[in-house]
Amino acid sequence: MADRSIVVRLRAEVADFKSAMKDASKSITDTTESFSKGVQKNSEHINTLANQAGLLGAAMVGASVLAIKAFADFDAEMSNVQAATHESAATMDLLRAAAIKAGKDTIFNAKDSAGAITELAKAGVSAADILGGGLNGALGLASAGSIDVADAAEIAASTLNQFNLKGQDVVHVADLLAAGANKAQGGVLDLGNGLKFVGPVAAGMNISLEETVGVLSQFASKGVIGEQAGTSLRGVLSSLTSPSAAASAELKNLNVNLYDAQGKFLGLSNMAGQLSQAYAGMSDAQKNASLGVIFGNQQVTAARLLLDGGAEAVDKWTAAVNDQGYASETAAIKLNNLKGDWEQLTGSIETASISLGESANGPLRAVVQ
Repeated sequence: MADRSIVVRLRAEVADFKSAMKDASKSITDTTESFSKGVQKNSEHINTLANQAGLLGAAMVGASVLAIKAFADFDAEMSNVQAATHESAATMDLLRAAAIKAGKDTIFNAKDSAGAITELAKAGVSAADILGGGLNGALGLASAGSIDVADAAEIAASTLNQFNLKGQDVVHVADLLAAGANKAQGGVLDLGNGLKFVGPVAAGMNISLEETVGVLSQFASKGVIGEQAGTSLRGVLSSLTSPSAAASAELKNLNVNLYDAQGKFLGLSNMAGQLSQAYAGMSDAQKNASLGVIFGNQQVTAARLLLDGGAEAVDKWTAAVNDQGYASETAAIKLNNLKGDWEQLTGSIETASISLGESANGPLRAVVQ
């Protein structure tokens, strides 16, 4: 009886087990079918998500590559800075920080800013003067004049050397050139070309940079621009450094005195004023004949521009270009638009990229080496 009872109980348990297994199998089948249907139903979204994850990964890799390139380009330019300055590591850190900050705050990137530092340094501008405003002056001139940073730095630095000015005067030079370029015809490059020809002669005669740029701007307002203006003014001045006997006699007859008792040239304003008075009432033919004797026929046009305007015109243009803060103010105005906002945004992104790329510099150099 007991054996029968055991058999009956075992059959019942086996039946229950088979039933449970059947239910489990059905549950697994149902779950699998449900999952399969879900995958089929949402396959498009799943594929999109997978693609986006792949694109995100690719974008992160691409961003890393761009960051490394941005840092590598900037670091290479900073090596040029060090080659030009041979400054200490501490000073190089300051110059590096200044270039990165300029890349963030201006329309120029950090590499361009580092290039400006190189040009200033090559022209003899000290690191202290570069950090004290020289870099900002060069960048302001480039922005106000819509020219390359390297060109602006080279022109500003060359002007300093022509007139024996200090590195701390870069900002003032930038103001003069930006004002002269924007208040008359032509541009900063034209003024730079003009100064290339007349700057050394003017400086040698103790004519101020302000008056020289003022007269070049005065010439530009009459359509005489760039090399033509510089060459013409140089010819006028050269004629006065060692005048011929005929020229000296003509000046004496006109009662024109261009030098003081110590033999110092009294300036372009004085010359323009005296010539204007001396030729008052004369015919054009008489003026041109007299000017030809003094300056030579090739310089008559430039001489006429000076005497026709007189001292008043020279003084007016000298005051017009001697406009403190003009370069930075003009640069700020040019940035006050959507394009300027975009330039500043990309500058900030580049600054972040340089920092990101810098973190990979050590390991990458080790691998490459």
